[in-house]
Amino acid sequence: MPPARPATTLLSALTLALGACDSGSTPVEPESSRTAAASVMLTVDDLPGGYVTSPPQAEPEVSAAGSVSVAGCDALLDRFRGGGSGVRFEASASGPFLAEELADATEAVGVLRTLARRCATFTDTDGGGGTTTVTVADGGLRGLGDESAGFRMTASGAAGDAAYTLGGYLLAVRIGGTTCTIVHFGQPGVDPAETETIARTAVRKLQRRQ
Repeated sequence: MPPARPATTLLSALTLALGACDSGSTPVEPESSRTAAASVMLTVDDLPGGYVTSPPQAEPEVSAAGSVSVAGCDALLDRFRGGGSGVRFEASASGPFLAEELADATEAVGVLRTLARRCATFTDTDGGGGTTTVTVADGGLRGLGDESAGFRMTASGAAGDAAYTLGGYLLAVRIGGTTCTIVHFGQPGVDPAETETIARTAVRKLQRRQ
C-alpha cells in the first residue's frame, strides 16, 4: 500500500481541485466559455420552491476557521461554510443554503474522498477560544456522473442559548473533465432527499453539455 499523502499536500490539492475558480487569476474556463458554463449551472427554476439567489460573495454562515485539530481539515470546513464562488441560493435567512461550482479538475473527487476519511472528526478553534466540532461521514449518495463522492457534515459549537448545529452535504461529481461541487446545508440540517434531487438535476444539466 502506498504511504499516506501528507495533510498539507492534500490541503493544497483540495484547494486547487475544488476551488479552481476561487482565484481571479485562475478562472474555471476561458472567458469565451463562461456563458456556456453558466447555462448549465443551477438556477432558481431548477430548485424546490422557496429558494432565491444569494449574493455571490455572501458572508459565511459559519464563523471563519481558526486552527484545526487535524492538519488540512480546514479545507473541508471552508468549503462547507463558504460553498465556493459559483452560484449560491438560500431558502431563508437561516437556510437551507445551497452552492454549486464547476471546475476543470478531474482529481477533485479522489482528493475529497481521501481528505474526508482523514477528517472524520475534528475541532476548529477561533481566535477567541471558541470551538466548533465537525464530523464528516459517508453521505450515501451513489451513481452520480462518471465519479462522485458525497459526505454528510455537521458543525456544532457554543452552549446554552448560543448553541448551534449546522448540518448538510458536501458533494463532488465528475462528468468528463469537469467537476461539479455542491454544498447544501441548514440549521440543524437539510432533507437528504432534497439534496439528492438537487444533485441529480445539476448532473443532468452538465451532462447535456458533454
